Amino acid sequence: MATERLSSAEAVIGRTVLVRLAPGEDVFEGLRAVCERHGLRSGRIATMIGSLRAASLVCVTPDPVNPGRVVYLDPRTVDGPLELIAVQGVFGPDETGDVSIHLHAQVAGEDLRPFAGHLADTGKNRILATAEIVLDVFESAELRRSFDEETGFTLFKIFPKL
Repeated sequence: MATERLSSAEAVIGRTVLVRLAPGEDVFEGLRAVCERHGLRSGRIATMIGSLRAASLVCVTPDPVNPGRVVYLDPRTVDGPLELIAVQGVFGPDETGDVSIHLHAQVAGEDLRPFAGHLADTGKNRILATAEIVLDVFESAELRRSFDEETGFTLFKIFPKL
């Protein structure tokens, strides 16, 4: 049987949750707490803006051991203060049922030079002044994160809700 090369399902936005994270809160810890508080299973981080004390970022790079493959190297920490220019992402359950969060971010320091990449869940993405966030919750379909044999990454897969 051939590997499915495309998956899709229609999802309706059932609820929108507005969030503010206060100074010192970690982005990932805060988002997981919001999901637990509001019973959110799967959705998208439609927008997030604010400021960070520091940001941990990774970007995909060629695998030095296995040509033709890609890997994520250790996160690079960019010290702040940083403007959190834009964040978007998705969330859904992992294989254990815990909320897994995938975020991409753009940040800039006082020199206005942007840094961008996959925001790494290191505990170092702490809010400086505020983070203002809009979460949209999916109905009728969900994202579930699991290991992907083809890529070697843990990725979100799409499942219609029955």
